[in-house]
Amino acid sequence: MKPEVAAWQLDIFGGEATPVLVVPPKPDPLPDPHLWSASVREGMVDALISLARDSRRGDRMPESLMDCASMLSERLRNVKLDVDDYRATLGWIMGYWDGALSYEHVCSVNGVDPETLQTVILDTPLLARDLEELKRICFGSLL
Repeated sequence: MKPEVAAWQLDIFGGEATPVLVVPPKPDPLPDPHLWSASVREGMVDALISLARDSRRGDRMPESLMDCASMLSERLRNVKLDVDDYRATLGWIMGYWDGALSYEHVCSVNGVDPETLQTVILDTPLLARDLEELKRICFGSLL
């Protein structure tokens, strides 16, 4: 991919005219999923499942649950979060949507009680308020 000259920038003080280049965007290294071969699709599914269920530290706590717990902790410490990720995490934990793997599945495979994080959310006023806001945004209200 060669850059194309889109314009020339002239120097009013007598310098050389320099080109303004338009660099074409790099192609996405992985095309749309419907274009994947069967082996690539199977590899991506295996990678997704291992990411959700396995631990980098060698303990029995899966990374997906550790990420959820750290996000809730950051919210309680008033650390700036990506709001969309935070809301998606709350919804995933509470079972409003499953994502690629459901929260209950990830917990059951690793012997973790799924009600642990749910209880933390419901019993912590800030997190419970965030959950109510999420419910209003996603499911609306009759009032």
